[in-house]
Amino acid sequence: MDDSSAGALIGIVMSVVVLGILFMVTRMGASGEMGRNGAVGIRTKATKRSDAAWRAGHAAALPVARTACLAILVLDLVCLALVFLGPAGLVPWLGVIPSVAILAAAVPLVLAAKKGADGAA
Repeated sequence: MDDSSAGALIGIVMSVVVLGILFMVTRMGASGEMGRNGAVGIRTKATKRSDAAWRAGHAAALPVARTACLAILVLDLVCLALVFLGPAGLVPWLGVIPSVAILAAAVPLVLAAKKGADGAA
């Protein structure tokens, strides 16, 4: 295994870890297990307005988070397979692709949270 393969594998594993944290934090905020705080959660102006807005925002974002996490997990599996089966020129990018997907998924996640929090206010 060369350095680019190792780097890609690290990127893919870290993507899975981040997805797990993202989903758990969103679920905990939606269920009330994690109250409004200054450190963890979907922290926007709308969701920080009140405890009700915090829960409503996370609840609205939960279906988006679930869909995004499942889609990116599939992407992680594809990237993992390509590390071993794909062309060598693609391998260095396979650790970056899931990270870009996570960043792209953050946009609809935050928009859903804002919409949910605005509805609670």
